[in-house]
Amino acid sequence: MNLPNALTLLRLILVPFILWVLLEGWDGVALLLLVAAGITDFLDGRLARRFGGTRLGRVLDPLADRLLLSGVAVVLALRELLPGWAVAVLVARDLLALLGGLLYGSRIRVNRVGKAATAVLMLSVVLVVLQFESVGEIMFYAGICLSLAAGVMYASKFRRLTGGGEL
Repeated sequence: MNLPNALTLLRLILVPFILWVLLEGWDGVALLLLVAAGITDFLDGRLARRFGGTRLGRVLDPLADRLLLSGVAVVLALRELLPGWAVAVLVARDLLALLGGLLYGSRIRVNRVGKAATAVLMLSVVLVVLQFESVGEIMFYAGICLSLAAGVMYASKFRRLTGGGEL
């Protein structure tokens, strides 16, 4: 296993611990673990681009991102810090993205709008945990909008791949 994949695996391992400490209300510990997860995400992406990614990395990295982001958002909704309907939209988007990745993985590349959406959403949940709820919630809505725009772009690519033409 190469270093980028090991970092991604570490992020996957951190997910249940982050969710647990958030559920317990240990927000300081959760923030430290979220920062560690964010650092591993940055580093594994940078290293994979520099030295070449692997098939395993192309599966594990989006899985880790989706599980982390959706899981944290669900816990914050359970704690009534984010609206449940918006979190449901995010979870549905993540499930569709994972399904699309499994079916068409290497033929549909992550676009910049999708990367921006993930960054905005991750920052938004950190702000909510830091108790900047209003700013975090506004950013969460902005991230949802970006992710929906990215979803339209992915759907267009999917349609072209399956012979359905443009959306």
